[in-house]
Amino acid sequence: MRSERILPGTRWFRVLFPLASTLALLAFSTANADENAPADSQPNESASLDPSDWENTGFLKLEEFCLDCHNADYQEAEVDLTLLSTAEKIRDNSELAMHSISMIRFGAMPPEDSAIPTVEERRELADQLDDLVYHATCDLTPKPGRVTARRLNRAEYNRAIRDLFGTDLRPADQFPSDEVGGGFDNNADVLSLSTMLMEKYLKAGESVATAVIVDPATLPSIKKTFADLTLHTIGDAELASFGEWFIRGDGMVWVEVDVPVEGEYSFDVRGGTNLRRSELQQSKEEDEPKQKEKSKKKDDKSEKKDEQDVDDKVNRCVMVHDETGRLIEILDFNYQEKSGPTDGESFRVMLKPGKHRFFFSPTETWVDELPKPEDRKDPWRIGESVSKRVQGFTDEELAKTVLPADEKIEINRRISSKEFNFKFKTVSVDGPSSHTRKDLPKTQKQLITRMARQRGDRWEDVQKAAKINLEPLMRRAFRREVTDEEVKRYASLVEAATDRQESFYVGMQQAITAILCSPSFLFRIELPETDKARELAAAGEAVPLSSTQLASRMSFFLWSSIPDDALLKAAKQNALVDEPKRVEQVRRMLSDPKSNSLGEQFASQWFGLGNLNARDMSAFGGNEEGPSITVEDLAAETQTLFDHVLKNNLPVTELLTADYTFVNEALADWYGVELPNPKETHKLQKVSLADAGRSGILGHAGVLTLTSYPTRNSPVLRGKWILENILGTPPPEAPPNVPELEETRAASANATLREQLELHRADPGCASCHRVMDALGFGLETMDHLGRLRPPSDPSVAEANGELPGGRAFRGAMELSEMLAETETRRFADTTVRRLLSFAIGRELRPADRCFVEAILNDAEADGFRLRDLVEGVINSPPFLSTSVPTS
Repeated sequence: MRSERILPGTRWFRVLFPLASTLALLAFSTANADENAPADSQPNESASLDPSDWENTGFLKLEEFCLDCHNADYQEAEVDLTLLSTAEKIRDNSELAMHSISMIRFGAMPPEDSAIPTVEERRELADQLDDLVYHATCDLTPKPGRVTARRLNRAEYNRAIRDLFGTDLRPADQFPSDEVGGGFDNNADVLSLSTMLMEKYLKAGESVATAVIVDPATLPSIKKTFADLTLHTIGDAELASFGEWFIRGDGMVWVEVDVPVEGEYSFDVRGGTNLRRSELQQSKEEDEPKQKEKSKKKDDKSEKKDEQDVDDKVNRCVMVHDETGRLIEILDFNYQEKSGPTDGESFRVMLKPGKHRFFFSPTETWVDELPKPEDRKDPWRIGESVSKRVQGFTDEELAKTVLPADEKIEINRRISSKEFNFKFKTVSVDGPSSHTRKDLPKTQKQLITRMARQRGDRWEDVQKAAKINLEPLMRRAFRREVTDEEVKRYASLVEAATDRQESFYVGMQQAITAILCSPSFLFRIELPETDKARELAAAGEAVPLSSTQLASRMSFFLWSSIPDDALLKAAKQNALVDEPKRVEQVRRMLSDPKSNSLGEQFASQWFGLGNLNARDMSAFGGNEEGPSITVEDLAAETQTLFDHVLKNNLPVTELLTADYTFVNEALADWYGVELPNPKETHKLQKVSLADAGRSGILGHAGVLTLTSYPTRNSPVLRGKWILENILGTPPPEAPPNVPELEETRAASANATLREQLELHRADPGCASCHRVMDALGFGLETMDHLGRLRPPSDPSVAEANGELPGGRAFRGAMELSEMLAETETRRFADTTVRRLLSFAIGRELRPADRCFVEAILNDAEADGFRLRDLVEGVINSPPFLSTSVPTS
């Protein structure tokens, strides 16, 4: 953090402003001689462009006030202003010229112990030099600048994985932190690729691949056969020579299955009936004396049918119930010789995890053809009694039917077919089936739309199936159309895996890992795609980006992620080179929730909200009553306001003047406001700040906290933050030998913070910077170091006032915000456009980029610099739509 220091009384012009920020610097400290005049920075169109005017007037003033310290022989801070003596030299040294304009307008130079130009002289000098710089670059054909091939940063990688697979895995959280360039972590010049990061990419690719596709063979399953002692019987039963259980018609067979996961399980039941229809009829007739009344009611028509039946072998039904008594299936048991082979009957059933019991009970009903599966709902109502019987079984009763594993069972070779006429040999359970099991990732069905066929240990049609699966994934991952040859290379990885006796699923995992480690996924590389583009590149001209390349730029700018199918479709149709169609896509994308990334990524980095992560809220005191406030709450408030202004296309100054904000319960309690919907306390809700003594981002607790020390406010830090992020005018860093505020001599024993800071301005070398910076910071003294409103009786509230050059006085944060919004409108819009453009194209701005920034501002000025208009202006600007390609 910047310390509040007293600067020594020496010439201290030591540190150059960062280039990107100085380009945005405008007349602030002296350009507002009229208190109602806005401090705009457009080139003076009325000024003469005759180079001799500069040499005969402007440079003479520069020589009078600046060249004593900044000449060829004595280059204070390594600055030689004789390089600006002519218009031609200014064109060749535009960065130095812009830096000088910044220092003149800000009032940092010359120091107050030197000859000081008047307000009018300072304004004329800065305007004349600014006019020459602008026309030196913009009267020519400015080139858009080159963007280094850049890799995805951590946020982009995480979001790309989320949008590729539809699951938020966040593998990049394990990557090293990204470097920051020009205020943003998507700056191509600092996104290097180390060996360690490449290893992280490989591990991340493997972890993602195994998360989105799972080989079912590696998951819990059942493949079990119940026979002999594990096939339990209820009622009288006999075990035959070949391991079959013969049971009576009123008996049952049951098994208990421990299901590991929800899915569809296949049951195969081996058994049959060894009783002919005539034997069954004879058995019934022999029992007639015992069931005389029942026999009298017998239908003559049914008896006649039995006598006329040609085929004496019949099928008989076996009902399958679960432990609840629910009828699962009705099986068709065929007639079989007692010693003959057993046929199988199969059925499938969806089961949930846990132990399940299945009861197989014969019936006395015989049919020549079972009902169709959709009609098998106990059509004869023969299962009702069985269902009640099953429901009545207790665990103790069933336990008695389970034979010990070492039980010796006597084999019966003379089993009566009439008495024991149903036989069960085995009950096999297999499952769950791979397409129904519920423990597979949802992404599996999306990624594997075509399965290779497995025959034994061999897989067939692997290449064909893999190409069908991989082509749509590669198209989205690489953000472009892919060739058959490209797809074939990755499909060959799947085939190679199956050739090694690995499964098709493992092969798909390996192919996905390779895709995620490909430069086509990890890097955004913009090379000429057509012969015409290559000719322009060879000639050193700007190269228009293709629709496909624009799709990537647009999606990573607005979403910090890959293009969706709609955007890729528009790119394939070459629609994005047409401005109306491009704007249509931009508005569609901004209406998508994914555009919240502009708040989460762009706005957070613009306003420095990431620095809140290093803050320990407990060190700041904290809220003694109600829910605790978190760093995430503080950042989310500002991000959501930015998103609201963007989605509703409000003027960018709404960020300063909004009399509302977005809070959850913790922030509402912090600000002393009530939530509209108390039932949704964790959601951010729009609340009015009309009577809360704050407005816009300068009233946000997050901004006020990150610009304070743990125990007190810092007008210097707050003023510096406003200069940098609202006005685009970062002040120079203080020299390293300046003491901290606490080490300085206090004005008196009870000196206020304002009185102590007056010592800064007591030294001429300090006054020029701190005069403006401190005034801005004191405007926020109505709120403490945690962003809470101070009571009117607090002495600091009385000091919450200031005056800026041009006689613009204000009292308190509300008036400061309004004053900045009214008098610094274009400057704030200028700062916004510069930050947006730098974030959008992934590089710091150059002097020539000023031409494009001015064009965007001029187009948006009539409607009040609305935020969405500025975003669209950036996307429609030459630096966004084209690039320069190095010729060697």
